[in-house]
Amino acid sequence: MNAELVSSEQGSGTSWSRPSLAEVPRVPGGRWTDPLGGVPIGRTERASDAVTRSFGSVPDSVSEARRFADRVLAEWGVTEVGDDVRLILSELVGNACRHALSPGRGPEATPVVVRLGRTDDPREVACLVADSSDRLPRKVDAHHFAESGRGLSLVAAFSREWGWNALSGGGKIVWAVCGGRD
Repeated sequence: MNAELVSSEQGSGTSWSRPSLAEVPRVPGGRWTDPLGGVPIGRTERASDAVTRSFGSVPDSVSEARRFADRVLAEWGVTEVGDDVRLILSELVGNACRHALSPGRGPEATPVVVRLGRTDDPREVACLVADSSDRLPRKVDAHHFAESGRGLSLVAAFSREWGWNALSGGGKIVWAVCGGRD
């Protein structure tokens, strides 16, 4: 799916307004000060309430991110949100791998960083994906015959809330919160 989603119907728009990461009760894992440079590609870092892994911008990273999520969710005992987290990571990591290539670097050297974090609700997991692209995601209503354009709609449907934040040094974090409050 594309990070920049465009409707296949003329004149269709969106009534969706983007929430801010500041509106999430607590930023999972604390302040994420250097999401694109803090964890080398292929490495994992752990904090008391977050696990972060960096992937290259290659197609295999999508399935690797899903397996990463499965391991973390099993460790935390919150496998009930596994399907939603895997779907959301598939969309967000896939978009980042397609659209976030750095000039002068090959895809394998361009990081896509995934952080899974706990919030105050033990049944809730936050998925954060950082990439180097300044192109912000845009959710629109895709026509039912469109071949693409449903990725962020799926993220919205399978998360309690989602949004993004631009990074001051370039790039962005796209995030979604799964589970928790019913």
